Amino acid sequence: MSNKITIHETAFVTAAFRAGDTGISKDHYAHLWANESIEEHAVRYSSTVSAYEPYAHCLRNRYFYDTLVDLIDHDEVEVLINFGCGFSMYPYLLNKDLIYIEIDKLDVITHKHQKITEWQEQGLLPYREVHYIAADFNMPSMEDLYHQIVPLKENKRSFILLEGVLFFLGKEDTNRLFNLFERLQGPDEYLASVSFQPQLEKSKVFHKLIEFVESNLEKNQQFQYQTVKDGYYKNRRGYKLIDHQDTFSLSAYYDPGRVLPNEEVLNEHMYLLKRNK
Repeated sequence: MSNKITIHETAFVTAAFRAGDTGISKDHYAHLWANESIEEHAVRYSSTVSAYEPYAHCLRNRYFYDTLVDLIDHDEVEVLINFGCGFSMYPYLLNKDLIYIEIDKLDVITHKHQKITEWQEQGLLPYREVHYIAADFNMPSMEDLYHQIVPLKENKRSFILLEGVLFFLGKEDTNRLFNLFERLQGPDEYLASVSFQPQLEKSKVFHKLIEFVESNLEKNQQFQYQTVKDGYYKNRRGYKLIDHQDTFSLSAYYDPGRVLPNEEVLNEHMYLLKRNK
């Protein structure tokens, strides 16, 4: 890894964060992605932007893990479709009988598929059948992606997960994605998304994030620093917002004794929506 981090390499950093506190994150396989260079990037990121970023990523993973476990236990989810899957490890933490569809850029998908196969053969991971799809969310059309997902989904009840993605996309790309979700899902299926709110743009910690990105990430011309208003989810056509959490609410729930300084936390918001009948 060079001094510059490509966008896909941020997935390694996120995995390192999740591995830092498995008691919170519940990701007992995140450590598999670690190496010395990744740890250096993770330390540089947290020390430059916010010391609370590792903790925040653990909370995010735990929220979606617990949400999925509950829905799966109640037979409400049969397919997990992870858009921008990065190096998340949900399939190996959850029920083996689900259909897993993981979608990301070609370099991420290629590397992940290779390493997962190796680790399963070595007995480091339980076997899961995962369908990998390479996709570019900046593409002007989602038709090819739609036609790849539909036969894998098989009209089963899905949970679409979109985390760590929207910050890097523009509004048009985001709208195309959410229109795709609407086409893919039927009544009583779930959609979960993560984003920053616009008011965070005024904070020092957000500006630290932008400065870090400008100095340390290789960016393409479509790269954005997107924030999203609550209304984008509350007014989502065909969906009802059923839960809304953020870093502070999750911290209060999972680790009530910890006090987070508001001005030093990149407060992420997690939204859970359910498809209307």
